[in-house]
Amino acid sequence: MPLLAAGALAGCVSDGGAPPPLPPLAADSSRPLLALFEHVLTGYFAEAGAQGPTVCATLSPKPLSAEQEEALILRFVRLAPADRCRPADDGTWRDAITGEPAQTVRIYNFACREEAPCAGWATVPGRPATRYTLRFEGGAWRFDGDPRIIAE
Repeated sequence: MPLLAAGALAGCVSDGGAPPPLPPLAADSSRPLLALFEHVLTGYFAEAGAQGPTVCATLSPKPLSAEQEEALILRFVRLAPADRCRPADDGTWRDAITGEPAQTVRIYNFACREEAPCAGWATVPGRPATRYTLRFEGGAWRFDGDPRIIAE
């Protein structure tokens, strides 16, 4: 009898379902940088499919804060912490744990100014560098991308 009561109570406490999805970062007016990362990473993972190398999100010239990186990793299960992707001698990236190839999705020169929309560059493997401008309209960040081929 006590065992049945414990089982019944456990069923009431745990619904067994998945937690609700996190709200989109694009809906948070105070986090334009993370909204841009979310936008770019969503497109990258949609194209890359279920399989692929380790992927890290990087920001330059300053790195993402621990809180920013965690917010992204909680939304993208295939995203690894930035310190897991290390540059290799041949100019590629490697997973610091497995030694296998890795990729980085990088945003750089990101800035928001009062008199202008937010803007920054994004590099995604297999695509040209893209300059994004962001405006918060209708309760969400809106993105305009301008791809550029940059001479090496």
